[in-house]
Amino acid sequence: MIILGIHDGHNASASLIKDGKLICALGEERLSRGKHHYGYPKRAIQTVMETGGISSKDIDHIAMSTKTLPPAYFYTRRNSTFSIADYWKEQREYWYPKLYEGKDPKYTEIFEDKIDLDQFPYDQSLIINEKDHEGMWLARIKHLSESLEVNEEIIRGHDHHRCHAYYAYATCPYRDESVLLYTMDGGGDNTNGTVSIGEYGQPLEEISRSSNCNIGRMYRYATLLLGMRPADHEYKIMGLAAYNSEKYGKKAYEIYAETLQVDGLEFNYKTEIKDHFFYFKEKLEGERFDAIAYGMQRRCEDLLIEWVSNGIKKTGIGNIVMSGGVAQNIKANKLISELDGLEQLFVPPGPGDESISIGAAYLELINQGVSIDQVKAPSDGYFGPGYTIGDVKKAIDEHVPSGWIVRETNDDEVAVLLAEGDVVARFGIDSMEFGARALGNRSIIADPRRPDVIHHINKLVKMRDFWMPFAPSILAEREHDYMVNPKGIDGRFMAVGFDSTDLAKEHIPAGLHPFDRTARPQIVHEKDNPAYHSLIKAFENLTGVGAVMNTSFNIHGEPIVGNPEQAIDTFVRCGLHHLLIGNILVSKPK
Repeated sequence: MIILGIHDGHNASASLIKDGKLICALGEERLSRGKHHYGYPKRAIQTVMETGGISSKDIDHIAMSTKTLPPAYFYTRRNSTFSIADYWKEQREYWYPKLYEGKDPKYTEIFEDKIDLDQFPYDQSLIINEKDHEGMWLARIKHLSESLEVNEEIIRGHDHHRCHAYYAYATCPYRDESVLLYTMDGGGDNTNGTVSIGEYGQPLEEISRSSNCNIGRMYRYATLLLGMRPADHEYKIMGLAAYNSEKYGKKAYEIYAETLQVDGLEFNYKTEIKDHFFYFKEKLEGERFDAIAYGMQRRCEDLLIEWVSNGIKKTGIGNIVMSGGVAQNIKANKLISELDGLEQLFVPPGPGDESISIGAAYLELINQGVSIDQVKAPSDGYFGPGYTIGDVKKAIDEHVPSGWIVRETNDDEVAVLLAEGDVVARFGIDSMEFGARALGNRSIIADPRRPDVIHHINKLVKMRDFWMPFAPSILAEREHDYMVNPKGIDGRFMAVGFDSTDLAKEHIPAGLHPFDRTARPQIVHEKDNPAYHSLIKAFENLTGVGAVMNTSFNIHGEPIVGNPEQAIDTFVRCGLHHLLIGNILVSKPK
């Protein structure tokens, strides 16, 4: 049985399951080069089918996530095309008149210049009737059927949060035990939070569903209030929050705490508010930017801690799985992992909307009668396509400028470069990592002993805000030398923060948060990525340090590179001196 999974909203993606096995999955942005791509994932669909060696006529079922995509957002490609100024305009010209003045502004008229006429399915009536979710759904099915030349009858839609849940459950490494699974995000299919129980051999039992779990929405608009891009820059707020304290951030925290509350497994409002932008804009006027960040992050942590704690007490289940955009808050995840009663915490790679095409495909597999205990995706995070040395050499021949140095190399030579202070962009030819975190195969790596390398990378390629930390990739056998992790929480995907040891402060200072010395590590197991593990091992043999500093291989504002051609193009345009692509080192002339 062959199932194609599709998500055509924010962070669009495609996945392919063949005979119960996940063959390939990737986000459209890796190929379109538009960050947070919104819309039909044409290139991703083509790539997963090519990787699986199939054509559209071989597909038995197509599973689509999220039945209620607003036409207004779809046609303006809101989350992928809007600037910070556009989001402010949205608040002033659409939401304020609508919520406070009793008017009915037309979204597509306000953002007429944003309407993408090449965005399919294009239907003028849907632009006019921008709230016609059912019409939008039928148009999406029609377009998909025509594009792939398949019968509409094989296409089925699946609930947004059930897709989040089943993706995380399918990749969870401890499904032979009882699992308590949380989803939380800014919203999808009129829901923004669920709680489910997973018992071995049984489908997930949903025990709570909420449209008031507005943690993601509050965080989104705190991001906008601070002049950053919502649905994109929330991680910056999380990093900034550490630089304030309770003494100076207390007022901001109390303002947030007077609104959204946890009630068992549900949420309600202590103080009713009309919106999450103007209300807090007024209340927080005069507060420092870092105090606002602190208040929002602290409130996010407290809400999530109480919610998860209540679930553990109610069910007696200590194995926690989290999915959805809010699950990417590594600071909150750190505190959750330390809860009494919590035994394990698993956050899968790419828990945001990019992964719900995978969840939709697995849901459809279950709908077709496959037992849940036979449904298990790989848990290593490397779901994307791989490339051959032939692909690499062809790309080098066609795209590397003449006069540049191209030669075969090995791990020992690359380790020497790192130890001497060079920064190396690494493109691993094995399967591409999935999601927003680079896990070694699409990474920029450096010596973690050198804090000055952070400024070097920022100057040459990343242009990150000064307060944002980088992350270490740590050999699994050295994890407890550097990270405080008594419960053995899964740290493979940079999804959970940990305190650092004294040795970490000596060996990997460049990979620690400069303010509180915590880290969001990638713990590298040899079985998950043998080539990357071997490189770090070579660095350890040379220096005694069992880790490298890791940041994603992309230029600021662009998605992570996807294929060899993109890797070379990004390398050409940035200030880095070395590119390791497969076993070939490309170096710019000095």
